[in-house]
Amino acid sequence: MDAAADDDATLLARTGRGEEAAFNRLVLRHTAFVHRIALRFTQNGADADEITQSVFWTLWTQAAKWDAGRARLRTWLYRVTVNRCIDHGRKARRWRFFASAEVGAVADDGPGADDTAIARSDLAQVRRAIMALPARQRMALLLVAGEELSVPEAAELMETTPRALEQLLVRGRKKLREMTERDER
Repeated sequence: MDAAADDDATLLARTGRGEEAAFNRLVLRHTAFVHRIALRFTQNGADADEITQSVFWTLWTQAAKWDAGRARLRTWLYRVTVNRCIDHGRKARRWRFFASAEVGAVADDGPGADDTAIARSDLAQVRRAIMALPARQRMALLLVAGEELSVPEAAELMETTPRALEQLLVRGRKKLREMTERDER
């Protein structure tokens, strides 16, 4: 298969015509990064799996309406994933489920075991603090720090302005600092 026949736009057009093979190629190509975003947001593998499945179901059902000149597929997938993650967070709050950070395996008695246990505890503390942030602040931090997107890229994905995204980042970082300092006391 030549490169032009395997680009996202061509595969999307074929998917829109109901070609499962083209859809399967898109799923294989983009599942890892959709799942990674969902997992970072939810901190729960089962929830990330559910969100990922939902994103690709939306792709399958909306492929025929795709306007290739409007946005790149990767950008669209980010947007849909971010929206699904935020929706998931709202549902989780309604049901009062709280994500808990994984503390990890029990440290062994080998050299550096105390340092490893402290580092895991610190990481769990940061994860809990991130999960406690409002959804939009959490997503802004995850996109910029976790996915290493630029502020304009993250703003586009979150359908906001770069200035508004920067404010989300400032408030999110401030709140994280406050929560982790409070926990240290």
